[in-house]
Amino acid sequence: MDHNIFGVITEMEQKFPIYVTSVGSWHNQEPMMREHGFPDFQWIQTLHGTGRLETGGKSYTVSQGQGMLLFPHEKHQYAPVREPWTLKWVTFNGAHMADMLASLHFHRSSVLNLTHPDITLSKMVSILSLLQMQNPLRGVECSALVYQLLLDLYLYTSRSEVRSKQQQAEQLAPAFHYIEENYNQPVSLQQLADRLGVTPQHTCLLFQQTLGIRPFAYITRYRLRKAKELLLQMMDMEVRDVARHVGYEDSSYFIKLFKQQEGVTPNHFRKIHR
Repeated sequence: MDHNIFGVITEMEQKFPIYVTSVGSWHNQEPMMREHGFPDFQWIQTLHGTGRLETGGKSYTVSQGQGMLLFPHEKHQYAPVREPWTLKWVTFNGAHMADMLASLHFHRSSVLNLTHPDITLSKMVSILSLLQMQNPLRGVECSALVYQLLLDLYLYTSRSEVRSKQQQAEQLAPAFHYIEENYNQPVSLQQLADRLGVTPQHTCLLFQQTLGIRPFAYITRYRLRKAKELLLQMMDMEVRDVARHVGYEDSSYFIKLFKQQEGVTPNHFRKIHR
């Protein structure tokens, strides 16, 4: 059964960073050609069948477990290849949408593979239900849901055969566990690589792809997190002892790192939190 529900966009909602403009589904998507694109961002997910998308001078096959993230005002066309091509979709916009998507590493229209298709589908079902209600604040709840959907796309999608962020994090799990167990002593890149069964160079690449930082930067942030916990749990513990407990023999260096990240010294951190 086809559904097409459009939101009533108020002036209040137009000021939101993100708001839903429509949501729906097609049992069998007909050929669509948009010479000047569409005015809003679109997430269109395949439930059954196969289609073909053409955008940006490229052609993509879109099957079950995949979806199309389409940017506004970009020429595109799509049509079924194996029918019925059954889709669910949601359209959205917002004053800062392009920046928000860029922060999630989405810069242009693309086809994405989903490792957990049901997660994004459930968000679209919830948005559809909300827009059918008479609740005057339904737009606020829909905004929250579409933001969660975008985070799901960040976590659970990938382009081509590249793994999703979630899958990359799962591969790094032994390294994370090793850091958690050994953050209070020296940790080498080789030790992390050995836990992962890859080279030190590939270990760095995995951290960069998954977290956007190098392994030692992650270790530093983890140590400083544990330091913050100790500073508040053990109020009588000297700063130099806190430093040793999280792997820093040089308390001056520890204080320097702490201030770089938190903007205050460890003692000042204690004062403003307790």
